Amino acid sequence: MLNNFIKLGGSAMIIKELVDRVRNARNDREKAIRRNKAGALALGVSIGCTVGAVAGVLFAPKAGKETREDVGRRSKDAWEKIKDTTSSTGQRLVSAMDEKGSQVYAAAGKCVDAAKEVLHESVVQEEVAVPKKKEAVSK
Repeated sequence: MLNNFIKLGGSAMIIKELVDRVRNARNDREKAIRRNKAGALALGVSIGCTVGAVAGVLFAPKAGKETREDVGRRSKDAWEKIKDTTSSTGQRLVSAMDEKGSQVYAAAGKCVDAAKEVLHESVVQEEVAVPKKKEAVSK
């Protein structure tokens, strides 16, 4: 009878494991479907934006040559702004790194000084303790 209970318990554990695996597989499949839907939505939005921009350029009231000149001028201006912003941001980053580096260097110097002081104090205490032990041993 005990063997039957053991077999039944083992079978129940195997069935539970199988049910858990099926449930996990279903959850994983549902997550993959949701990810695919989100990716398709993002792709659709980006394609729609691109088509809208192209249609706006094509159906603009200006002539094609004027539109191309406008686009060229604006893109040149945008590129110059990007270069200026990147340059100023880089300069700010370098100055901030220099400042933080000097702060870290100063803090490290303080740590070294503190460690030397503690080491010196422990050496002095050890030198004071050693003669007392020698005197106690010689008496």
